[in-house]
Amino acid sequence: MFKEEALHVIRKSVTEEGLLASAQQKDNYARVWARDSMMTGYAGILVNDGEILSGLEKSILTLARHQAENGQIPSNVVHGKASFGTHVGRTDATTWWTAITCEYLKGSENAPLRNQLKEPLYRALSCLKTWEYNQRGLVYSPLGGNWADEYVTSGYTLYDNILRYWALKNVAEVYEDHDLKTLAETTRKLIQENFIKNESGAAKYHETAYARASAKPYFWAALNANGYDERFDLAGNALALYLDFDLDRNAFSDFLTEMSQEFSHWMLPAFYPVIFPGDDDWRLLENNYSYSFKNEPYHFHNGGSWPIFLGWLSLGLKRKGIQHIPEQILVQYESLMNEKGHPFREYYSTDKLLPLGTEQLCFSASGYLMMIREPAALNPL
Repeated sequence: MFKEEALHVIRKSVTEEGLLASAQQKDNYARVWARDSMMTGYAGILVNDGEILSGLEKSILTLARHQAENGQIPSNVVHGKASFGTHVGRTDATTWWTAITCEYLKGSENAPLRNQLKEPLYRALSCLKTWEYNQRGLVYSPLGGNWADEYVTSGYTLYDNILRYWALKNVAEVYEDHDLKTLAETTRKLIQENFIKNESGAAKYHETAYARASAKPYFWAALNANGYDERFDLAGNALALYLDFDLDRNAFSDFLTEMSQEFSHWMLPAFYPVIFPGDDDWRLLENNYSYSFKNEPYHFHNGGSWPIFLGWLSLGLKRKGIQHIPEQILVQYESLMNEKGHPFREYYSTDKLLPLGTEQLCFSASGYLMMIREPAALNPL
């Protein structure tokens, strides 16, 4: 229903530097963001749109040109100037760039480009290795160190480690690197054994914390020195499903259904449960912002619903053979865009389903393209 409009929004964001965050090309969104341009570019890969793919290649090269000495990829680039983060750096800029650059190279016959990007890709992996800090296999992200930059998750986060696994797996495949393939498999096993209750018997990253953590029908959001953050991280779980991690499909589907019943709709929150004033985590929220406070209950990262990650969730569920939930998400999203207008807004509040944030956001247009992707068209990763 909105496919052509979604493609139009993304195509309008293509510039000489690459894919911008919004077709409006204004304010902070008129930048080549590593995370945004890579996810948008991946949507271009899924639909095989030449114009979007051209924008993706430009984004890849722009970000590579501004790679830091230690291998870190910038959070964003605008007019030739790179930013690596304001309060803290962004772990997921490096992981998204590495993973999606390789996805692009897999479908390209451009051997010179593959050779040109090999050294930057390996430097990016080297940077991620240093972010383990304890050399035990999981990368550590500071508070505010990924897409949820004004939220409360930190430490060995599910989301960042899933992306690091994807980066390792893809570089190993593109450059036929057996050692990296082994490392990717080890990383996958480490995530699988430490972010959900299981009976593997393998040693745990934090034995005491693992023993005390509650069993959930999803992967926990993060592990820190003081224990597990057991909340539901939709993005991390969506990527885990898409990359074929093991999860009880029925229990996970039931959890999503129960959550939709609690909210009375299928615009599921990015993180759950919602944090309210007086909750222990509220103090971590109330001062963590750059321009204005957005994380009121049911808003932004704090229970807001982001179409981009509902798109990833739909892809992941379909890859696992679950059709009915993606169908309901799509119907809900299309209904909102018809009813409330403002297609491809940044996010929706989950209490009143208000369309909020920036308009014509490539993130949201990309999420829609993922939602409408047919299961049969999903290639093995």
